[in-house]
Amino acid sequence: MLGTRVIHPLVFSLASRKRVTESTNGFRAFRTDLLRDPRIDWRQAWLDRYELEPYLMLKAIRLGYRHVEVPVTAIYPRHELGYTKMRPVIDWWSILRPVIYLGLGLKK
Repeated sequence: MLGTRVIHPLVFSLASRKRVTESTNGFRAFRTDLLRDPRIDWRQAWLDRYELEPYLMLKAIRLGYRHVEVPVTAIYPRHELGYTKMRPVIDWWSILRPVIYLGLGLKK
């Protein structure tokens, strides 16, 4: 929870130069013209797991596309009924990697 509610939004906000309060929620909408923008290379091999969404969002914000946060409610099953498919460290790195790579200029 600390990573998805505090650390990732903070790092994402610094990289995007815009305050983003929710950077990991999978409930997003993008215009399809975003995928046709030649400045966004979403077909890169390293964008193969959880990386694509943060990559698209960060690129869209940096390129001046309109970004709006709309509150959503996530209702999760009781812990004993559900689980997450995310693996500690490996998948955490997947959602953080685009922010680090783009933030440091290591990837386009």
